[in-house]
Amino acid sequence: MNAVMQALNAEISVASRDPSIPGFCQRHKMGRSSYYNLKAAGHGPPEYVIGKLVRISAEAEAEWVREREADTSRARTAA
Repeated sequence: MNAVMQALNAEISVASRDPSIPGFCQRHKMGRSSYYNLKAAGHGPPEYVIGKLVRISAEAEAEWVREREADTSRARTAA
């Protein structure tokens, strides 16, 4: 796949991304209770609110993934 198609697919993916908590949980294959447990422990992604809707931006999600990867890397090197 050429670079133009990859960029187009990335744009479509971000545009069709569900920013809700259930959407986040589905993308990361976790239950909502696991999400709320992570959030309570201070390890959830940043959220923003629009009216009554709680959302997670693509940028916040990407940063959350990088932080979890770094935590995992540190834990593995410490073990």
